[in-house]
Amino acid sequence: MDKLTELMTNLVPFAILLCIGAAVSALFYYVKKRDLFGGFAGGMVIAIAGALLGIFLDKFLLEYIIIVLKFLVYQFNVDIIAGFIGAYGAVYMMNKLNHDKKRDRY
Repeated sequence: MDKLTELMTNLVPFAILLCIGAAVSALFYYVKKRDLFGGFAGGMVIAIAGALLGIFLDKFLLEYIIIVLKFLVYQFNVDIIAGFIGAYGAVYMMNKLNHDKKRDRY
């Protein structure tokens, strides 16, 4: 039972990052109807990378500056707000590299 608990505590942060990536990619792809490189899945990969970058910047570089974001407890060692900010920023930049094209209607 101890191994199962350890496995779950290691997998929960990855599941949270996948959810963040899917949510931000869905926002750009379905709600804003933007054409992303690789479609929804490509946007999700970029959003996950952006979420990781946002968490890295928050934990190591901006920890003393961004005190406002610290109201959310690090229950699973994942800062959800920094993840969303990083994911949104990464997909936003990807959208701008794609010249802010609207998605074709299918």
